[in-house]
Amino acid sequence: MKAILICVSLIFFCLLHSQNKEQEIPDSLQRHYYNVSFPRISPNEHYVTFNKAYDRSSDTMVLINRNNRDSVIFESGKVLANSINFTSNNNLMMSHGKNFQLLILPSLQMKVWENVTNYYWLPHDKLIFILQDRKLKILNENGEENSLINDVISVKKIDDVLYFVTEDDKKNYSLYEWNLKQDKKIYSSPNSKMEVRYRDQDGLFILEQDESSKKAQLIYRKSTDDKLFLCNDFMDSVNFSQISKLNDGKYFIHFFPELKSKSKDEVEVWYGNDNKIQTKFYNDYIGKYFIWSPKEEYSCEILNERLTHHAFIGNNRYLLSFDPYYQHDYTKRFQTFNLHRYDTLLDKYDFMIDSGSMVFSDDNGKWILTYQNKEKWILYEVGTLNFYEIQLDTHENAYFSKDGKRILFEGIGELFEYDIHKKKLSNFPLKSGYRAKIKNGTMQNVLSSYNIYRSSYDSSNPVIIELYDRDHIKNAWMSFNGKMAKDIIEVTDDDITSVDWSGGVKKLLYVKSNINKPPQLILKKHQKEEIVYESNSLDKEAKNIFSKTILYKNSQGQSLQGILLYPVNFKEGKQYPMIVTIYQKLRYMKNKYLVDGIGMNPPTEGINVRNLLRKGYFVYMPDIVFDSRGTGRSALDCVTNAMNALQDYSFIDFKKVALIGHSHGGYETNFIATQSNLFATYISGAGNSDLVRSYHSFNYNFNRPFFWQFEDGQYEMPGSFVENKIIYIDNSPIYHAEMVQKPILLWTGKKDYNIFWEQTMEFYLGLRRNHKKVVALFYPNDEHSLSKNNNRIDLYSRISDWLDFYLKNKSVKWIDKMME
Repeated sequence: MKAILICVSLIFFCLLHSQNKEQEIPDSLQRHYYNVSFPRISPNEHYVTFNKAYDRSSDTMVLINRNNRDSVIFESGKVLANSINFTSNNNLMMSHGKNFQLLILPSLQMKVWENVTNYYWLPHDKLIFILQDRKLKILNENGEENSLINDVISVKKIDDVLYFVTEDDKKNYSLYEWNLKQDKKIYSSPNSKMEVRYRDQDGLFILEQDESSKKAQLIYRKSTDDKLFLCNDFMDSVNFSQISKLNDGKYFIHFFPELKSKSKDEVEVWYGNDNKIQTKFYNDYIGKYFIWSPKEEYSCEILNERLTHHAFIGNNRYLLSFDPYYQHDYTKRFQTFNLHRYDTLLDKYDFMIDSGSMVFSDDNGKWILTYQNKEKWILYEVGTLNFYEIQLDTHENAYFSKDGKRILFEGIGELFEYDIHKKKLSNFPLKSGYRAKIKNGTMQNVLSSYNIYRSSYDSSNPVIIELYDRDHIKNAWMSFNGKMAKDIIEVTDDDITSVDWSGGVKKLLYVKSNINKPPQLILKKHQKEEIVYESNSLDKEAKNIFSKTILYKNSQGQSLQGILLYPVNFKEGKQYPMIVTIYQKLRYMKNKYLVDGIGMNPPTEGINVRNLLRKGYFVYMPDIVFDSRGTGRSALDCVTNAMNALQDYSFIDFKKVALIGHSHGGYETNFIATQSNLFATYISGAGNSDLVRSYHSFNYNFNRPFFWQFEDGQYEMPGSFVENKIIYIDNSPIYHAEMVQKPILLWTGKKDYNIFWEQTMEFYLGLRRNHKKVVALFYPNDEHSLSKNNNRIDLYSRISDWLDFYLKNKSVKWIDKMME
């Protein structure tokens, strides 16, 4: 009896503690509404699943029946979207925490396997594999167990082939291949860590790690005679290896060795002509490259002190080689490349081209394409070293047809096609002013961290194109059959998201929403649009959200827009306070459905627009653009003119307006606070204070000096510091700290290595020295954007308090302390 009482007491304590934890989030910041994401449709098209995307999570899965769009037939939390699959007979598979679940449809019978490491679906075999307590269970589509394999310690799926490792009583390990509904032993070892890294019709590569030394070796196994070859003897632990097939049965192997820390005791020598500044903080990340031949049983390392990086682009003879630090002066956002071809047969390098910052190749690596000098494209034939100019001024993505005959270029208002054989460029009109993005092409990065891609599209099927008008915030989708384009989703002011085009142009599943319209799940089939599900049925509040587009110009005459959102219960004849939130162009928020809560809600961290509207605030989101006066001066100009455009709106209390921004918006807020008298208070998160210091700093987030951010990045300054010293100083808030007239709340994470947290401290100290009303919040274990839930709750609550204190005259103890 005593034991039972203890258990009951513990349960009560846990429940009470759980309730208290939930109550830590204020009622005004609780989440109620969600977006719809990751839609899927069953093979028979009777069932549709999607995930609810709340402010901080998207692991709630919903299942609906198309015959009754208002009825949810199944819902479950803790289900990751990438774990959801339909079987070919329309049952639903999913991972629920550590459990595997199979929902039998239409009966809704749930079968559950607990403590499952992972599950694997082989559609060709129509079999489900689950790894549970070292047992690999093989199930049919209805969850009935066909067979069982014991002592399985790991499983890996490559394409539609399954590989698994077993352990026997003597601690020996065997690697098996499951293919065509049977398993076959392919390798044995005293080491448990082994996995297949690459396979083709001729053989496969096995990466094995020695348990004691932690070193690894790569082994090749031929398909024809089960013969094993050692590619590389035990080496340092390998994080990843890329293997690609070349001519004559040879392979290109790329190893990424484990990075080792530098000695902290050695003197550092920094030269003025050093192009490898990031290696002063992080080791130079150079891989090892080999050519290996199973036929001749030899391995040859590719060594070049200057051209240290090599990439396989699909060519079975030539690799792409370059020096990643070539002419690297850190003033450009994206680096360019001095591209060479490496001849794997002759062990010879040939210079090809100084490329632009984006490089594309076709699937077979016959062609290299790059946008050069912001005026033309260069098409380079790798085998002949011949090149051709394509006079086309568009710097969007490019895709080669899989047959290698054509190239499609994304454009603004049109699609361009280049016939490689005829050397002829054609254009196909889409919709004027709309940016085109090809959605069903493939874009494979051939070398991590560098903008070199193998890109292709299937010309035998229609190309699916997303269109977006960034000026007027309109969406459309079209298809292109090689001759003409036609509508799939006609032009709409609604926000079109989460499009599933796996069914081709004849069957699209997507989400449609707007700022006052909760997300609808749409199935468009044979040009007929069907509303499959209408989400957030209890969200009556959304219909009362009214927005207005405010047109204005900056002093340079550029046309801009501001999105003004009205309080939910707005009434004529009453004045309301207003929050102005800034970044750059925020007009994209015009048609965004507003969820509530404390997650990563655009446009500004620390506030939730829905909550502010509910509390009786106007929210204003004006566009900001930059010009030669400098980032801060330009922002001040845009915001001032945006505010002037509202002067006839008598229902706004202009004595009760706050300006808020985060990151770049935080910098803009800092600067405007030193120059403007339009606002009652300011809130700035993780913003720059001193552009001179920031310009000459090392950005640990981007792992390079920060010059580029000002000369070729977000700040859009007119040039370098040395050429524009007065502009850099003039646009730095810290040099004007004494001019701040109204209270300001600053915040940042002390692990912010993007805009270094000391920039916030510096501005705080400058304000304090000049006796200004300022409070700074420093979150010790958080970053540029707060990720820890307790910190988020604290920040949202304090910002809410701050706004209520200065715009609604409410007393708040922690702010009152500043007045003592």
